[in-house]
Amino acid sequence: MMQPVFWALHDGQGRWAAITAQETSVGVMLNAAPCGRDKGKDTKMTLDSPSWIGMDWGAAGVRVWVHDATDQIIAETRIPSVGVHQIADQMAVYLPENQTTPVICSGLPFIPASAYPAVPAAAVAGLLQVQSDDPRLQLLAVPGLSQKKPVDLMCGCETAISGVLAADPEFDGVICCIDSKSTWAQISAGEVVSFQSFLTPEITASLIHAPVLAQAVTQGGLVQDDFAEALETIMARPQSFGAELARIPAVAALTDNDAATGWSRLMGAVIGLELSGARPYWLGQRVMILGDDVMAPLYAAALAHAGLQAETQGRDDAVLAGLRHIHKTYVAAK
Repeated sequence: MMQPVFWALHDGQGRWAAITAQETSVGVMLNAAPCGRDKGKDTKMTLDSPSWIGMDWGAAGVRVWVHDATDQIIAETRIPSVGVHQIADQMAVYLPENQTTPVICSGLPFIPASAYPAVPAAAVAGLLQVQSDDPRLQLLAVPGLSQKKPVDLMCGCETAISGVLAADPEFDGVICCIDSKSTWAQISAGEVVSFQSFLTPEITASLIHAPVLAQAVTQGGLVQDDFAEALETIMARPQSFGAELARIPAVAALTDNDAATGWSRLMGAVIGLELSGARPYWLGQRVMILGDDVMAPLYAAALAHAGLQAETQGRDDAVLAGLRHIHKTYVAAK
């Protein structure tokens, strides 16, 4: 089965290199060949008509921001996660018939991992153009980043990191981006030097709904003492993680503690386990946490308990800033 055709944008040169991606018995094989400048269509736009669209595939679906020619948002929405071939249908209401509208996609699935630049690298050094049969859109994907040792992939966080660096080019430290997984990225000299990912958010969601824990971990207000106790226990002895989880329903059954206590202990345990594994990334570093759900402030609280005051920012805000920076650098400047 043939995969979509991707086109790589050369950094700063305004030229494209055609990359044909096809499945083989050993995986995806990329064949590159140079081609000319993509001039697009010469069209006129009113200030309030869509000029370009930014999309971000995240844990809660796909976030969409529609921009006019002055880079102002004229519409935004969230849609269920869709594949490449459904994008045109989902975006139809925002696609004028008389122009080709760039659609920049962050975190887009289905991109061959072999197309991801390896770190150390700039968070975003170019775009991939995905073949589309719809002349109303130019589908552009932000490639993720790859790491050879330890093996890891980043898909989506690089856009958020680009947004942070656009606002603070001198940032030197660690960015922790929280979505369906959490990714700790070491940033230095404007590049992602290394990164490490954890499935903590997904694991937490599964544990909250596990039959043995569900009745004992209803989310409520954070019980600081229980959160801190579980955090300290697991950071000091990560091998006791399973035993700590087993105690949560037992304590709920034997005491008058409400489910918020169990939830607080669960959060302390799962975040403590991650902080134990990510210690080389945060210890003694400047840390910025990017996240929009309840997990982000809990990460900040856990780091504060460990003696580190982290900065926080919404992930969606950082992604939007990244998409705007990417559009300005690689699309509008062509």
